[in-house]
Amino acid sequence: MSQGAAHFPDFSFSAAAHSPSHTPDARSHGIMQPAIDRHTFDQLVSSHLPAAMRFAVRLCGDVHAAEDLVQEALYRAARAWQSFRGQAAFKTWLFQIVVNAFRDQLAKVENDATELKDDLADPRSREPADHLAAGELGPMVARLVSALPPRQREVLVLVAYEGLTPAQASAVLAISETNTRANLAHARQRLKEQLAPYLNPSDRARK
Repeated sequence: MSQGAAHFPDFSFSAAAHSPSHTPDARSHGIMQPAIDRHTFDQLVSSHLPAAMRFAVRLCGDVHAAEDLVQEALYRAARAWQSFRGQAAFKTWLFQIVVNAFRDQLAKVENDATELKDDLADPRSREPADHLAAGELGPMVARLVSALPPRQREVLVLVAYEGLTPAQASAVLAISETNTRANLAHARQRLKEQLAPYLNPSDRARK
């Protein structure tokens, strides 16, 4: 699936510097200080932006929707930068923000999954071998992933595409590792079943 080139307008993180928790009065009340300074935070955001965009594209299944998602995540990160304490990797912290923004986005667009599923190729429309010959398997897998239930989609993308371990994915999604592994198994099984006609056309011919 081609992700295309993401174009983001100049995004200023300076607004967060005026957060009440950054004032001398807030510090005098014992509020924890951030683990990194503002300049380091901005550098980390810039270096992790390509990964965040790639992650968002695979969650949304659409470059333009992913750009909107990352913009929202950047805005949230800018406002909450002081909440990064260094206990987790910065990528984990940023991906948590992307996931939360994604879930909020889904809540606002209840028919999102239905629209994605309606866009899938119908296996009966032509022979599976024709799809493979046309080089459509990659985009088809991307559409199938985007049509998975949200939690299965999140887990699969984090583990299969981003290379996180189930334990690391659990930290991003704030769920148990058992839950993560269960959703991963369901997602893989679902994709296996949906792709079977294309990967094993001979099996379909015997039916």
